[in-house]
Amino acid sequence: MDTLSVIGEQFRAALASARTFRDRSRAQQSKQEKVHVVGAGATLTSAYEQLRNAAENTEEHLLLQNAIRRFYRQLLLTRDRKDLARSGDELAIELTLAGYLQNDSLTVKQIKTINALAVRYGELHDELRARKIQAEVVMRWVLDMLSVSIERELSDRTNDDVFMQFCYEYFRATIDPKKLFKSKVPKDYEIALFMAIHRGLLRSDGAVIRADLMRRYQVGPTEAKQFIALAKHIDTVASSKLVDKLYRLIDRQAAPERIVRRMLNEGVDVSRLLESKTQFLGAYETQVEREYKQTGARIQRAIVKSIIFLFITKVLIGFAVEVPYDLIVHGYIVWVPLIINLLFPPIYMALLSLTLTLPGPANTRALVDRISSVLYSGDARLQLQSAQVLFGKKSRTFSFFYTLFGIILIGMISWGLISIGFSLVHLVIFFVFLSTASFLGFRISRMVRELEVVNSEQSVLTFMRDLFYLPFVVIGQWLSDRYAQVNIVTLVLDMVIELPLKTILRLVRQWAVFINAKKDEI
Repeated sequence: MDTLSVIGEQFRAALASARTFRDRSRAQQSKQEKVHVVGAGATLTSAYEQLRNAAENTEEHLLLQNAIRRFYRQLLLTRDRKDLARSGDELAIELTLAGYLQNDSLTVKQIKTINALAVRYGELHDELRARKIQAEVVMRWVLDMLSVSIERELSDRTNDDVFMQFCYEYFRATIDPKKLFKSKVPKDYEIALFMAIHRGLLRSDGAVIRADLMRRYQVGPTEAKQFIALAKHIDTVASSKLVDKLYRLIDRQAAPERIVRRMLNEGVDVSRLLESKTQFLGAYETQVEREYKQTGARIQRAIVKSIIFLFITKVLIGFAVEVPYDLIVHGYIVWVPLIINLLFPPIYMALLSLTLTLPGPANTRALVDRISSVLYSGDARLQLQSAQVLFGKKSRTFSFFYTLFGIILIGMISWGLISIGFSLVHLVIFFVFLSTASFLGFRISRMVRELEVVNSEQSVLTFMRDLFYLPFVVIGQWLSDRYAQVNIVTLVLDMVIELPLKTILRLVRQWAVFINAKKDEI
């Protein structure tokens, strides 16, 4: 049948409304006065931003939001509310010079909106501090809201909003929470499902999820009491095992929906295509094949970015820890551990990438069948439930022996490295970077898994890869969580390069304005 399902029809109608709203907004903006940025330092600013992003190793779609966050963190720390009230102009300059925005793309009205947002959230920051909430918690809450709110002002997110609602309605209808939890449905199931879908399908961070929930519950910066209550509740649910359980289930089953989102991101008029099942499924299959090629390119970019990240971090650690340690303990630089620790992680990262293979025709057919069942009536609907524990009672036995295997593997590697001159400090650094590279490689392999509906067959090569590198993936994930909380490299870059660089460039721009004004007076 070509008839859209209830969820499919709601999705189509919402997309059509979003397109109408977006066209009207663009028409209005085209008539408004634009902001032109003329400033020195575009090359330096852009180059630093590339270095900063490589060191942070953040998802590409979060880069603009993070740049806004860093900008306002400095302003909130200075506590100068006058600077907040006129921050939009300076933000526009920094984002344009860094390459996040095209010149002449922002309107004067948008700048005024940004200034108003900055003032309101600055006042909220002061109000929350007056209520004796911890400074770091207040800073995190306010920067989450402010950075995402401004990013939404700069970038159109209407399709993401519609897509998010479509996925939420679909998974809420598809997942039976009573069967999933085999007991009473948790009281926070609905909000946890929302968070899990955000993480799994939009790859949102905590800031985006917080801002979207605040917007969903219509809690603004002027409602401090309600803001605090909801912000605390969001933190509680986000850190619960409930969200992780739902995320794992959704993430593994959401490949068909991800392809739809890619179509939307590439400007395909999905709302019109949905009116014809044949046309939509044809366009969908074409998008799948295109996605395989684009994923291959994204994997290559991610590998290069990860190698740069590892190299930069390792060079800094080498100068800060290894070289001073060798000079103090040995009186000279021990070159073999230093060179191995410098070169092995990037080479290891590159070798891991050779084991990645893209899905084939069977996966394409399964994707098309699955999305057809979601959007059109008459097709069998998938019912999701939690994955069964592999091997049942034997699972604990396998876990025990695999943990034992990991310990033996680390012991053998340590023995081999000690035999060629590694000390305890060199060993720790080696395993930190080996684990980090393994985790980065695992994250890159998830780009392939995100497109899979049919489980790919494991070759001997991929089996051996998983057997030997998964223990280090677990360690790398633990290190990544700690590193994200205190990223020493980015802190050094912020203090040593960013703050002085942007201060100097700001003074140069102000001096240029002064000189131009004097020239006009002559």
